[in-house]
Amino acid sequence: MIQTMENIPDKERCKSVFLVPFFGFLPGYFPFWAKSCEGNYQNFHWYVYNDKIGRKIVYNKAVTLIPYSFDEMISDFKNHIGMDISSGHVRRVCDYRMLYYFIRKGKEDLDRYDFIGYTDMDLIYGEIIKFIPSNANNYSVISANNGRPCGPFTLINKSCMDLIIESGIVKCNIESYDHKCFDESFELINILSIDKPFFCDCDPIQPALTDGFNHRKTFSIWSNGVLRVFDNRWNVKEGGFHHFSRYKNRKRFKVEEISVPGDYWGCCKYGIIPIQSRWENLLLRFSVFF
Repeated sequence: MIQTMENIPDKERCKSVFLVPFFGFLPGYFPFWAKSCEGNYQNFHWYVYNDKIGRKIVYNKAVTLIPYSFDEMISDFKNHIGMDISSGHVRRVCDYRMLYYFIRKGKEDLDRYDFIGYTDMDLIYGEIIKFIPSNANNYSVISANNGRPCGPFTLINKSCMDLIIESGIVKCNIESYDHKCFDESFELINILSIDKPFFCDCDPIQPALTDGFNHRKTFSIWSNGVLRVFDNRWNVKEGGFHHFSRYKNRKRFKVEEISVPGDYWGCCKYGIIPIQSRWENLLLRFSVFF
């Protein structure tokens, strides 16, 4: 069948962008994260705003690095959207990022995208488009948490973005010094879903949090763009991403320093492991038992 705009699914026509502020040196797992982004380039792009680089870098087809400092962010919030975040701190960036659209839309031409998203870097993506609802444009929010936004993965319909900037509740939370994870709150869903319903569900985007999985005992294997998540109950599920945040700051979590990861590797409590032997494959599988 010849593909025309009429028979291409709604979700495949959608273009989405993730705006990712990251202040400090990029983590050792960054190349693996960026590699997992790359296969999604036809429908998704990631802009990473970082204060340790001196120039714009097109890292791959899906990831662009933008030089940007914390002080610049404070100034842009005040000058572009009239919000004072001068008393803020780095942990509040999780909330600030939902407003990056308004301070960066002219510089990165963000209005060409249908969805504006926020996400984390301590995760591995699979083929994301497979796990997005087919009628994506009908939703105000698409996230990987049940009934609310998700810090690691939330997409906001661009047609609903003005609801954020017009809300006094958002302004109050953003200017507060306290870190309340507003980016994952039910309040945010209530603000955004006035005119359109939301799709907020772990299944199928985030397999580790779906029913029946032991989310504390998981590992994942990334193979040429396909991500599968496993647990110690012998559950196996392909999905949109695996979030390894609970492992990343532990001493046992190691990442091999590599500039261009291969096409077959895994992530578990011991780190990100290129799979080149039977032993490495077994290490991943046994990681959920020991």
